[in-house]
Amino acid sequence: FIQNHDDQSLCLNTLKWKTQLGKTRGNRPNMSTEVFPDCVINFVFDLHDASRRSFIPSEQQPQYSGVFREITAKYFPNTNWPSAEAIASECHGDTLFLALYNELTLRHLQSVKRPKVTDRIEGWHTYRQLFDLILQEAPDENATATSQTLFLIPDWCFDIMHEFLYQFQGFCQFRTATYAAAAKTAEDPDKSPQAHVAEALDVLSQNRDAWAVETVLFY
Repeated sequence: FIQNHDDQSLCLNTLKWKTQLGKTRGNRPNMSTEVFPDCVINFVFDLHDASRRSFIPSEQQPQYSGVFREITAKYFPNTNWPSAEAIASECHGDTLFLALYNELTLRHLQSVKRPKVTDRIEGWHTYRQLFDLILQEAPDENATATSQTLFLIPDWCFDIMHEFLYQFQGFCQFRTATYAAAAKTAEDPDKSPQAHVAEALDVLSQNRDAWAVETVLFY
């Protein structure tokens, strides 16, 4: 069935999409094989338009607070949204908007599954990229109102910062627990760290700058 987009209802030939999705679900597939419902395209287009062109709160609010949650609940309740690469054409490859999309969809994914060490590192890189791009576009003190290039409703801004600090806290707790588990094993020469602890130690050693306090405070 195809439902009317005018009432913001979800639109999709459901049976066909679910059949195709079953063939591509798993790790995020590449752009040529990634399949997703038409309502995702409409959502990305409308949210990008409200963020980068119209700057109208009444247009952005229902997209961010309503449509995203509706689509998530129906099609991605426990899985990731389509990759940024797959939907890039709907926002003309807008790098900053794609960073916002990455943060939004990563936030959802980490809320429905227990993040692994690699997920925590990915979260760090996602926020660094987003904040760096925002700072690059930030107007200088002499800029006029007409030079505005990005609009986000207060709820969206709050959610980004809240999740950023939440993930920072979670990473610090995870790192402390990992080092504590490794220390207990080190006290007994006949024991070796459990596989997940050894993996976490290896990833942490390769990403020593992840969630560094100085960088977090800078942002």
